[in-house]
Amino acid sequence: MQTPLQTPLPTPLSDMRCQVVSNQECGNQLKLLRLRLLDGQFQCLPGQFVMLDLPESQFYFRRPFSVLDTPDPQTLEIYYKQVGVGTALMWDFQPGQIINCLGPLGKGFTPPTQPESALYIGGGIGIAPPYFLAKSQQEKGHCFYGVRNAGEIGLQNALEAQFRKNLHIATDNGSAGFHGNVCQLLEQHTALVSQAREAYVCGPTRMMAATATLLKSINPIMRVEVSLEERMPCGTGACTGCVTPRADRYLPAKVCLEGPVFEASLIDWQGGPPRPISAFCEEASCPQ
Repeated sequence: MQTPLQTPLPTPLSDMRCQVVSNQECGNQLKLLRLRLLDGQFQCLPGQFVMLDLPESQFYFRRPFSVLDTPDPQTLEIYYKQVGVGTALMWDFQPGQIINCLGPLGKGFTPPTQPESALYIGGGIGIAPPYFLAKSQQEKGHCFYGVRNAGEIGLQNALEAQFRKNLHIATDNGSAGFHGNVCQLLEQHTALVSQAREAYVCGPTRMMAATATLLKSINPIMRVEVSLEERMPCGTGACTGCVTPRADRYLPAKVCLEGPVFEASLIDWQGGPPRPISAFCEEASCPQ
């Protein structure tokens, strides 16, 4: 087994002035945004994110985006889909435009101990964090990528270059790769799941919950990490606008501060009402 590449330490949190290098369409309502710092350098851990300051008075809060790649210390890439007013404005970003970008933020993935067998699993634009992690490793691992149709495979060239024959694609309508969702695709590769020590997942919440449950049912000793997607008004833990229920404690987690990467078993995927504090206490006299 080869030693994983050493991941550079993230640069200190800062509000960076960036210039748009390119904003290239790469799929159905999908674009790859490349930003270059005007001053200083930027490095982040795979799984960390940034907050973009959209230059319009109608937006009171920045928008969070996972980092897809940092090709060099002055450049970062963001893979996004046009789904609302904010990303619609981003769609019109032009080369040379100046944007403020706060980062790096949050906690990144734990590097794999056996990268040659690691699973990188993405749904839709959620492929960005697992791809970034995989690119930091010498061994390729296996990528399982689920999208609705062939038009949403926006990073196909980059994924094929990274994973080669270890890239497994599923489309809901069967227009490319396996006909079905990513969980059904994983069920066709139980040998790979059984051999893996780690899996890294990002995508819609229901997809992540189902994937984590499936992986643990096949390989109970596997470590499964998920990168959660939540609305984040501040990105620094001040507003508590991105909390998610935890399975191991009464208080919810701030996704921006304690995550966005979590071990899957720590998340209460059911999202029900908080359980009594006594359920998390060993002492019978714990106040309720």
